[in-house]
Amino acid sequence: MSFSLGQRMSWRCPRAVAKAPWELRPRAESRRSLRPCVRCRAAEPLYEFNAEDFSDLRQIGELALKRIDSISGLTSVDEVKATVRVYSGAICAAGFEGMVIAKEYPEQCADLAANEVAAHARVARSGHCENVCSLLGTYDGRVGERWLVFSNDCIYPLSYWCEQAKGIGEQKQQRNWTLLSFIDPELDLKRRKAFLIQVVRGALGGLQQLHAAELLHQNLTPDCVLLSTVDEREKQVKVKLRELSFCVSVGEANLRGGGTLAELWEAGRDDAGEGMNVRKQREMDLWRRSEESGCESYFQKKNFGIADDIYEMGLVLLYVILKSFSPEGTPLDMATLRRYVDVTFSGSIKGEMRDFIRADEQYQEAVEWLDSFDGWGLIEAMVNPGWKSRPTAESCLGVFEQATIE
Repeated sequence: MSFSLGQRMSWRCPRAVAKAPWELRPRAESRRSLRPCVRCRAAEPLYEFNAEDFSDLRQIGELALKRIDSISGLTSVDEVKATVRVYSGAICAAGFEGMVIAKEYPEQCADLAANEVAAHARVARSGHCENVCSLLGTYDGRVGERWLVFSNDCIYPLSYWCEQAKGIGEQKQQRNWTLLSFIDPELDLKRRKAFLIQVVRGALGGLQQLHAAELLHQNLTPDCVLLSTVDEREKQVKVKLRELSFCVSVGEANLRGGGTLAELWEAGRDDAGEGMNVRKQREMDLWRRSEESGCESYFQKKNFGIADDIYEMGLVLLYVILKSFSPEGTPLDMATLRRYVDVTFSGSIKGEMRDFIRADEQYQEAVEWLDSFDGWGLIEAMVNPGWKSRPTAESCLGVFEQATIE
């Protein structure tokens, strides 16, 4: 058994406009963004907030803790009664002013909260956190819950954009027809390709930064990648990874028997309850799989964990590329894609799976774009059944540097 945090949100975007309903505008007196970013200043500790520092908190979604059977692939939400709620609101504290995103971890998920805080602290100390969500601080609730406070510069899940990208683009093309659209009928398609290139590079960049800090993400899904905008006409889009609650440290001390991230962070705290340590179970499952794959040394286990992240990122990228080029409502989900990669077309992504997908007209644009820079070859390498043959995040970035919009 393994566990993961899965996004569980139900909302619609009115008029298919590329704006999520939780994008709350700051009030007139607090239109400025948060001034200091504690995470990027590694020498400073995280800020300890109080409940009185926040106003207008509104729940914008929740993350359900799922139990996943690694053999059958079945997912059950009801077996684990734990939900992490996500809020948006305004903050006014010493040195902070603006809108933030807050996550409320219930008491039984204290280990997940501690692990996420420790992971963000380690990434901040590494000095490279451009593509990882900014953790500003924490505070403890009145009934044992733990709150984590993040900046709100990236609020749109990648899953939201790729689900509606083609439909939004077509509607904008009809409403905002210009002479450029007449001269170049594929203008919107090129914009989507340029936007997608930035998204992919940002996601891989975030994974590279985690691995450089000797951390594994271990919970990669399209919901774990956030965007600053879903407007494809924007020249710059920020892309950041979130949900570091299942991060695993692959530092030598940890793999040789030292404390885990959460244990090191909570050392000396009186309120570090036991709870249901699903994070530790997931980590043990990772090392069990590494040993079954023949890993014995510290170096082999570390590389196995990195390769495991690369595999999940390969699935995420393939899903996002196929969905963003296909019509809204196309029946493709991560579970189906995983079955194609692991079972139906295992080891032949560039050949048999590509031909199978190309036979469906709604995916032809995606197939042709991946063909233009050997994207299929990269995806095949990322999801290779042999973990030793998978590339690093840095190598993947090098391939996507060759991607074009033509």
